[in-house]
Amino acid sequence: MHPEDSASWWGHLREIAAQTCSLVAPRQCPCGEEGTLLCARCIALLEAEPQRVEQCCDALQELSAARVRDVRVGAQLLPAGVDHTPLLPVLALGEYEGDLQRLILAWKNGGMLHLAARLAPALLPAVHRLTAPTGAATVHLVPVPSQRSARLRRGEDHTAELVRAMQRCGAGHALTLEARPTTAQDGQGARQRRTRRIVLSPRSIRRAQRVPGPVVIIDDVVTTGSTLRGMHRALTDAGMDVLGAVVIASARMPPGSDGTR
Repeated sequence: MHPEDSASWWGHLREIAAQTCSLVAPRQCPCGEEGTLLCARCIALLEAEPQRVEQCCDALQELSAARVRDVRVGAQLLPAGVDHTPLLPVLALGEYEGDLQRLILAWKNGGMLHLAARLAPALLPAVHRLTAPTGAATVHLVPVPSQRSARLRRGEDHTAELVRAMQRCGAGHALTLEARPTTAQDGQGARQRRTRRIVLSPRSIRRAQRVPGPVVIIDDVVTTGSTLRGMHRALTDAGMDVLGAVVIASARMPPGSDGTR
């Protein structure tokens, strides 16, 4: 049999098997399109150029300057007010809405665990953007912790699984640390969320101190940035060099950002 005929035959066989299996477990994209596990429109969302979103995260802003009156610096007039500097860079694929939101929820809460294999390579460009300027040969990917109740409800630690999938894609080395948030975010005000802390276990602190090279924090969605702030503090207190954070989506996007290439 000619190689091209063989490839075509196997392709038809796989499609027949997929169509047969779909009678028991229908193939459906999180957006609702049937006949495919991930439609072309949702694939395009994952191929979007990563966008810097830290300026949209209130909890990540650090006061860098304050002026009680207008100040002229050279030819520039700086008005009275305050200036903020982000604590760390954060990259996201798009805004947490529409099909991207449905995709994330299907992966986290809808039992579509296979989507981690599609999300992982989509985050590679963002990781490379953070690591390329440093020239680091090795980077470790640290997932944010989740509440034990959330892990029990979902049946897995989804961010840890995402980081392991990213390691298989060559994004870096997965580094899962024993950590817990001090409080849940539900029902918390902006000021309370800002003071949220992440606590590393003593064993994780010792492990972190032995890890060479910088780290990148990985999460699914960023809203105020309080969780990333707490994780950044926990890792830096343990002596780690945090280059930034990579998330799938942000609750808000910078003005003029359309989240596409």
